[in-house]
Amino acid sequence: GKVSVDTSQERLSHIQKLREAIKEEETRLKQADGLEGRLLRMNMERQVLVLQLEALRREKLEAEKDLEAQHRRHIQELHTLREEGLQQVFRVYRQVFEEQKEMLEDRYRSLLQDAIQDAVYLSAKNRQLQAESKR
Repeated sequence: GKVSVDTSQERLSHIQKLREAIKEEETRLKQADGLEGRLLRMNMERQVLVLQLEALRREKLEAEKDLEAQHRRHIQELHTLREEGLQQVFRVYRQVFEEQKEMLEDRYRSLLQDAIQDAVYLSAKNRQLQAESKR
């Protein structure tokens, strides 16, 4: 994204600064000799190290920001997956419940139908027996 482009541009800028500083110091070193030359070399090395340290600090901050953003995304993804899992469990539970409900309804309907048939049969048998007893 834009952050990585900006970071790349910053790195290129720092590399360019390092190259320029090295060229300047090399020119000064060629002109200097002895103790002054050693001091210039040490100063140049120190400046290079300072620039490298600054670049590393920036990279560390960017890496920490990226890591925090990635952590937030993973947490959100974990919540989403957990929610989807719970929804799936609920759907399965509901499906099993509906199937059991249908089985119970069918069973009770069948029992009711048997009871009605028995009542009709018993009523008819009762009338038949009453008619036979009156004769």
